[in-house]
Amino acid sequence: MSILTRWRHKRHEKRFKQIGADCVFNAEHLEIKGNVELGARCTLANNVLMRSHKRAKIVVGDDVNLADHVMIACNDSVEIGSNTEIEAYCVIRDMNHSFRGTDVHWRLTPHQASPIRIGENCFIGAHSYIMPGVSLGNGAVILPRSIVTKDVAENEIWAGAPSAQRIGHRTDETMQSSLKRHLDLLSLYGFGEVES
Repeated sequence: MSILTRWRHKRHEKRFKQIGADCVFNAEHLEIKGNVELGARCTLANNVLMRSHKRAKIVVGDDVNLADHVMIACNDSVEIGSNTEIEAYCVIRDMNHSFRGTDVHWRLTPHQASPIRIGENCFIGAHSYIMPGVSLGNGAVILPRSIVTKDVAENEIWAGAPSAQRIGHRTDETMQSSLKRHLDLLSLYGFGEVES
């Protein structure tokens, strides 16, 4: 590890309320504000923003990867389970302005906050938005450019905007047989032994 990398790592470490061992910051710029706890062996790319307001809390489990320009903001709480991957330009916010029932300028309306929970072993594709109050079960997959407004059960695959819908389940027999065919073709054309 170069002197510059070590210096950058120390500078970023100080921004977290709590940080686990062996985290990697592949970033010149991170914005970390408020009560943010980072687990062990996490990897943060460039321009990640994590901001909690007042008594709010962001808790990130072990072995989580946050790609470039991920934004996590909360007024209540955001919890991200271990071994989760969040791709570039994702937004996770547990609050929004109250737009209904008033015609005053949106800046003058209060925030409504509702906790977000993302389970373990989840994958959230690039440019996705996780809305306030949403829970993702363990192993959930959100395809790129999706807006998630409802809870997602374990191992479900969701996609779409303006409101993502369930498009499958990771343990569906049809999907497993399709995966096996792909792996068999890779092996047939000499791409090495691939285990299903």
